[in-house]
Amino acid sequence: MRPGHIWALVVAVVLACAPTVPTTRLYRVNLPTTPGVAPWPCEPEARASLLVRDMRVAGAYDDARMMYRESEYRLQRYDYHEWIVPPGELVSDALRDGYAASGWFARVEREPDASIDAELHGRVLAIEEVDLTETRWAAHLRLELELFDARTHERLWARDYDLTRPLAERSPDGLAAAISAGLREVIDASAPSLGAASSRSCARAGAPAPPTGDRPGS
Repeated sequence: MRPGHIWALVVAVVLACAPTVPTTRLYRVNLPTTPGVAPWPCEPEARASLLVRDMRVAGAYDDARMMYRESEYRLQRYDYHEWIVPPGELVSDALRDGYAASGWFARVEREPDASIDAELHGRVLAIEEVDLTETRWAAHLRLELELFDARTHERLWARDYDLTRPLAERSPDGLAAAISAGLREVIDASAPSLGAASSRSCARAGAPAPPTGDRPGS
């Protein structure tokens, strides 16, 4: 056998014996369709523009890898299963998309400009799978949201949303679906209050107050 053939055989054997590197799978948020939120009570020109700032993330959850826990005390990460972007950006982008489609704002941006009326700040305190028993699992999403006047920096509105929703299956796919549904709940519940708080002209016009039930239960 020629030397070149021998080396080719050696390389082939080494590659065949080398461990296979698992593929990292990426997951996104896909907001489910719902009946939507209450209609805008003022004229369209009274709508405010909203900036959704990057959400800050509690230390343990500031990682693209998906999190799960089997007890109150031990957090673990799924190997090779990650959010497509870090959780702060993931949640911020979902809020931008949901609020933009709600009809309560003139426009919703992720990048600041001089014409923005109000800014939404917040923090992701939990985004995880919780294994309650061997056959019961849930998604846990906790957000702190605050709305500020973009010019005066006055705080206009604040809420803490803490949701736990059952998983259809114990898997990263199941977690992504449940987190998507939780974000939709937050958006539908908060959009009327956010829209009314950010639009001073609407408030001065004496528009009806938005629904007060904007705190999804845990």
